[in-house]
Amino acid sequence: MRFTSGRLAGTRAARHVLLAAGSAALAAGVVAGTASLATASVTGPATGSGQPSTAPAFFAGIISQSVSSSPPSHGTKRHRHKFGHHTSAPAFVDVVRTFSSANGAPAGTLTFPAGQDVESLARLGADQSFVAASFDRSACVSHLWKFTIDSAGKPGSLSPFSVPQVSGDLEALASSADGSTVAFTVEPCKGGDQQIEVVRQATGTVHRHRADGGVTRWNSSTPTGSLSLTADGSVLGFVVFQSDDQGNSLSRAWTLSTTAHGGPLLRRAHQVPGPAGNTDQAVLSPSGDQIWAEAENGQGPATLILATTSTGAQVRQVTQLSDGGGRLALDNSGQHMLAYGGNPGPGHADVDQIDLGSGQTSTLTITAPVIDGSLTTFAW
Repeated sequence: MRFTSGRLAGTRAARHVLLAAGSAALAAGVVAGTASLATASVTGPATGSGQPSTAPAFFAGIISQSVSSSPPSHGTKRHRHKFGHHTSAPAFVDVVRTFSSANGAPAGTLTFPAGQDVESLARLGADQSFVAASFDRSACVSHLWKFTIDSAGKPGSLSPFSVPQVSGDLEALASSADGSTVAFTVEPCKGGDQQIEVVRQATGTVHRHRADGGVTRWNSSTPTGSLSLTADGSVLGFVVFQSDDQGNSLSRAWTLSTTAHGGPLLRRAHQVPGPAGNTDQAVLSPSGDQIWAEAENGQGPATLILATTSTGAQVRQVTQLSDGGGRLALDNSGQHMLAYGGNPGPGHADVDQIDLGSGQTSTLTITAPVIDGSLTTFAW
């Protein structure tokens, strides 16, 4: 899905929640099985990704399910127009659901505290650990949570993530492969610039780079998303979303050291040059010297390519994505990618599972996924 106009990633006015027509399909959580295709012209994984590894057995996604499938204590789904203003839509509530990577079968469901909407999700270090963000509209405060899944993919209970309270709506979310670092964007409650924050889990330190040199915080007047981190959390990748008057994407991929000094976001960032940098979706390689990007040719499905971050030179084409492209989520090994949100239809969308070394892709069609502009809603 493309960002076409307005404040592209920083608002919810154009939220796309794909709702199924039947509650039975919602409860099942998966429409179809897999279809595979192989892509040639692939010679090996990105640098810094290590030896080949097995893909995680389960992935997780944010799903809209009927309230009858959820405990009544978690209330009804409410869609906001602005902070503090609500309209009721009692039929659905958003939850985290885990799925088998082999066949898409649902493995378990995780609900969130009453009054909080789960909005973003990322893998946290090990294959069994995740971090999720929920938003309390009444207080305009976001909460970070940790949870793990067992060998059967069933999620355990939520536990608070050790980070100071986040004022505003936490949208895009990313974590490093070593589990040390989490990054996220925050939309302020009462207007103003979007913020990007980085959390070091071991110390609970929050780096908030901003122009006045006080509390450190990056700020951006232009909507930002598609966050990713190197394996050690030392470099942040992101996309600045822009478009022209006709709705054509002018978005660009950037990188930034997570220890950069305060100031506006782009002051010390590096813009990825060339066609690879002109993308709505991008993910850094584990080492940060390469980047996977969703490239469009103006006609037909988008292509996932690998390029260098320094020069933008294309290393190779990885695979063709499902029609409509998709958001990108890298697994902990750096050798497998989820591309989710392609082929959107009434109540469903595709999830492509990509082996980044061979280019082989299998596709699952998932019922009622939440595909929403700036949010990170699936993790592998």
